[in-house]
Amino acid sequence: MMKHSSPWMVVCAVSLMWGCGGPPEDLPSDVPGGEEDGLISQTLIRALPDGTMSQETTFITRSEQRAQLEAREALFRHQGGGVTQQDLDDLAIDGGCAGSSLWLFDQAARQGNQLCLYKQAGAPQGWLNLGTVIRRWDGTRFLTWSGAVRSLWSGVHPGSLQYCTATLCYTSPYQNFNANQPLDTITASASKLNWAYLYDP
Repeated sequence: MMKHSSPWMVVCAVSLMWGCGGPPEDLPSDVPGGEEDGLISQTLIRALPDGTMSQETTFITRSEQRAQLEAREALFRHQGGGVTQQDLDDLAIDGGCAGSSLWLFDQAARQGNQLCLYKQAGAPQGWLNLGTVIRRWDGTRFLTWSGAVRSLWSGVHPGSLQYCTATLCYTSPYQNFNANQPLDTITASASKLNWAYLYDP
């Protein structure tokens, strides 16, 4: 079952739990953070008509993430490359990360926390500063998606991950991708890639 929450709610909930005597007795306190059934974040960014962005974070298990990946693979195999926008929009298991979106992961092989981006219909291109999107809380500070992408699976739009400053985007390092392309590793200097770009083919 999916749980919807914001990063602030998670921080408050954890603070309250530890402030009231620690974890419940029926939960083991020595479970490693990377357990198979532990929750990972899946973040969806939407471009709104007024030009602002909305962010929604959902927490899912690794098995639910695998189910989404398998459903997307099955759809591409079934369609033989002739995937329509409507087919992909209907793919999402919970309506969170649609199949037409760009899926970014903070671990190799399309694992770990996930960020879902899509370009607003009608716009020829779209940009996002990954440093403006919270990826996770490490116990002392919020970490963003800037320099954190280690693998991806593009949706219906091609694009790239780039290194940009306030005034300029550089031709190196960058990672281009085609539509519907899975990349299990980012070959460019991943720790420098801080902007995502999508465009109409």
